[in-house]
Amino acid sequence: MRERCAVCGLAFEREPGYFTGAMYASYFIGLFATLPVWLWLLLAGAPFGAIVAAAFVLVGLVTPAAFHYSRVAWMQIDAYFNPSTFVRDDPG
Repeated sequence: MRERCAVCGLAFEREPGYFTGAMYASYFIGLFATLPVWLWLLLAGAPFGAIVAAAFVLVGLVTPAAFHYSRVAWMQIDAYFNPSTFVRDDPG
């Protein structure tokens, strides 16, 4: 991950532990991205092992995108509830 935005200079690494909340966002992104598939398999009567295997494969495919988008979502949530930390963020 880059330290700063190339366009506006916003610092992405705010403080140690800042993105801990992004883990929750990543969890929900993964859950809602895989929900239609495993729910469909469940309703279709697929064996439990097949549902678990499909869920693991889908989570493995979704995780790289969820990692980045969860951090973006976390920064957006922070900017909404605490806009003063994003007012002026000059590099250096």
